[in-house]
Amino acid sequence: MNSLKDQRSFRLMILILIPCLALRCVLLMKPSASSLADTTSSQNNDPVSLNSLKDSEIQSMLSSPKIGSMEPGQVKKLGSILTARALKKKRDPAEYLSSVFPSASETLAMLARDRDVDDYLENAADKGPAGAYYQAVVDLVPAFQPLRGNYGKLFEGIYETVEEKGKAKLPIQLYADAGLYEGGVTLPGLSSKPRERDYDYSHTFALDIFLKDVDLLPFSTLQKGPVIFSFTDSIVVATDSSWHGGEDLTTYRSGGITPKAGNGVILYSPAKNKYYLFFHLFDVLVKPGEVIPAGYPLGHGGNTGTNARKKGHGEHLHLEIYDVASSRFLRNYEIADIVF
Repeated sequence: MNSLKDQRSFRLMILILIPCLALRCVLLMKPSASSLADTTSSQNNDPVSLNSLKDSEIQSMLSSPKIGSMEPGQVKKLGSILTARALKKKRDPAEYLSSVFPSASETLAMLARDRDVDDYLENAADKGPAGAYYQAVVDLVPAFQPLRGNYGKLFEGIYETVEEKGKAKLPIQLYADAGLYEGGVTLPGLSSKPRERDYDYSHTFALDIFLKDVDLLPFSTLQKGPVIFSFTDSIVVATDSSWHGGEDLTTYRSGGITPKAGNGVILYSPAKNKYYLFFHLFDVLVKPGEVIPAGYPLGHGGNTGTNARKKGHGEHLHLEIYDVASSRFLRNYEIADIVF
């Protein structure tokens, strides 16, 4: 009797243990969430895996905010792959990559420091389009400040690939007098270095460089000055040439790098690890994604932006330089040392 009972107990134990053991084997064989993430990351870092991605997949991965979820090396590699494919197809990389570049306001948000945000908030108090523009930049800061490093790697990957393929833009193709360029922001004799004692009367973290041969357009208050040049090898990050406004924020209507800055260009130099911001231009001759050498025409000097439209405030280029290594905008005397 006891023997029969023992046999039944043994069988029952076996029936219970077998499913448990099977389940344990399945769990041991199934990778954990962390190991899956590690595998995916490893695949994404593999050049072979990255090269197998479709263009649309790469463009999606490089778009905001997805670009922030990747390692900097991945971002650089993907930018290089997409650029190389554009060149192979005889496409303009700038057009091929336009969807992954930040806008002018997103770039400003990416570079903004606390005091910049304070200035933007002060201007956001305006109830019109100008206030709405500055508030939009403030709203972008939390999302775009953390992306600065990865965007820098994206620009670096594009820049290096274009340079390696010998496809950087040639100044002479755009502007015949580019051969006369000798350094600085424009051609010899068409700009003047500010006096050191006057630096802080205008800006502490920017430099106003006054221009010569500035014409007032007929039946207009718009000024058109000499051609402004890049003074370093760089990639065009952001531009805007659609500013409409007047002498103060209440008369601003739309467009521009900002309502106060007017039309402008933002460049990034991977070699210098710096951003260069050119404001108040009459027009813009470059577009985001173009790789350009020092001496390349950016546009004509002008007086767009409310800060330059005020009486007696035109005829100058407003220049800012952001140093990535120190996470700051250079002071006016540092900018002067670089330009002059």
